[in-house]
Amino acid sequence: MFQLVYISKAKKRHTELELAKMMNKFRQRNVANGITGLLLYDGRGTFIQLLEGKKEEVRALFEVISKDPRHERINKLHEQAVPERVFAHWKMGFKCLNSKKVCDDEGFSEFLTQDDKYAFLQSHPEFSVQLLCYFKTC
Repeated sequence: MFQLVYISKAKKRHTELELAKMMNKFRQRNVANGITGLLLYDGRGTFIQLLEGKKEEVRALFEVISKDPRHERINKLHEQAVPERVFAHWKMGFKCLNSKKVCDDEGFSEFLTQDDKYAFLQSHPEFSVQLLCYFKTC
């Protein structure tokens, strides 16, 4: 089993309806390719996503994502082999973050108050997996 985490910036802010339509398509594609994971959206254009599945399938999906014109500054934060899936029953979990509420949660304000979230995550790559695992339980 293989995991990959990336962060990207949407070229425009998406409405909840737009995101719901996109997630429906993403989930169908992921089921067909045996991929699970979690996608977080901060409501202001930043996405962070963990993908997991067979290494070849995950890397192929990341290549597709990297060429998606809806976003830019797509940066791989972390990838690793893992003994088992963390999101085994999630076709693709999704959470749109209410930054004010989440910033009040102990342990996450340091990340969510950063002006440059990518720079923070690049210097703390293990935090990206921890962050996604936290939201799995919410």
